[in-house]
Amino acid sequence: MKPLIPYFEPFKIPLPFEIPLVGADAIHGFGILVAIGFMSGTWLAGRHATRSGLDPELINRVIGWLVVGVFLGGHWGHLLLYYPDQLIEDPTSLFRFTSGLSSFGGFVVSIGLGVWFFTRETRIVRRENQKARAAGTPLKTPVLIWGYADSMWYGFTLGWFFGRMGCFSAHDHAGNPTDFWLGVYGMNPRIGCTIDVACHDLGLYEGIWSLAMLGLFVVLDRKARFPGFFVGTWLVSYGICRLAMDFFRYSGPGGDTRYLGLTPAQYGSVIMVAIGLWIFAQRRHKTPTAQQVKSFLGA
Repeated sequence: MKPLIPYFEPFKIPLPFEIPLVGADAIHGFGILVAIGFMSGTWLAGRHATRSGLDPELINRVIGWLVVGVFLGGHWGHLLLYYPDQLIEDPTSLFRFTSGLSSFGGFVVSIGLGVWFFTRETRIVRRENQKARAAGTPLKTPVLIWGYADSMWYGFTLGWFFGRMGCFSAHDHAGNPTDFWLGVYGMNPRIGCTIDVACHDLGLYEGIWSLAMLGLFVVLDRKARFPGFFVGTWLVSYGICRLAMDFFRYSGPGGDTRYLGLTPAQYGSVIMVAIGLWIFAQRRHKTPTAQQVKSFLGA
C-alpha cells in the first residue's frame, strides 16, 4: 500500500508584530495544539487526582512550572544534545524557544521542577497539619508525591497526544523516506521528502502511541494500583517505543546528531526503561494512594 497522507501547509496565523527575543511573528498550529495539550492534560490529571483522594488544585498550580520546564529544558536540551555548534556560534539562540525542542530536555527540567514543587508543598502541609492536630481541627489532604506523579502521568498521555499532533501539523519530525501507508509526502525537501516522496512522520507515530496508552490507562485505572504504577508503565512503554522509532529518524547529511550510531533520545530511552523497571521493583507492594489518604484522614 502506498503512503496515504498528502502534503499540507503548516497552519499559522500571522501577527502584526514580532515577539522580542523569541522572534515569533505568527501563532502556529503547533503552539495551539500544545496549549490544548496542556489544558486537556491538566483537566484529566485533576480528575485522576480527585479519584485518588488528592487535591486537584495542586495539579493546577504545578502546571505553570511544567510549562516553563518544557520550553526551557526542551529548547536547551535541543541545543546542547543535538546542535552544540549552533549554541557556540550564537549564544542568543538559548532564548529563541521556537527554534527547536527536545522532549528529553523538557522531561528532565520539568521533572526537577515538579519534584521541587511537591517537596515544598509536602513541608507546608505537614506544618499545617501539626497545627491542626494541636488545635483539634480537620487535617489537610497529605501531599503524596508518587500519587500526584501518577495523576500527572495519567493526564500526560492526553497532553502528549495533542503535543505530538502539533509536531505532525508542523512537519517537525521527518524520518527517512518510506512506502509505509502512514508516510507523509513533502515533509522536508532538504532530506528528500518532496511532494512525490513520503517520509516517516515520527510525531504522528508518537501521537498514535499516546492515544493507545491513554486507552490502556483508562482500562488499568479500574483497579487500585500502587503509587508509581502509571509513571513506571509510561516510562517503560515510551522508552521502548522511542528507542525503536528513532531508528526511522533521518540519518543522512544534516540529520540529527548521533553518538556511536544512536541518537541522544535513544540513550535517554534506555535510562527511562531502567527507571520504570526500578519503580516496579521498588514500589509494587506499596499501598494504593486512595487507601493511604483515607487512612491518614481517618486516623
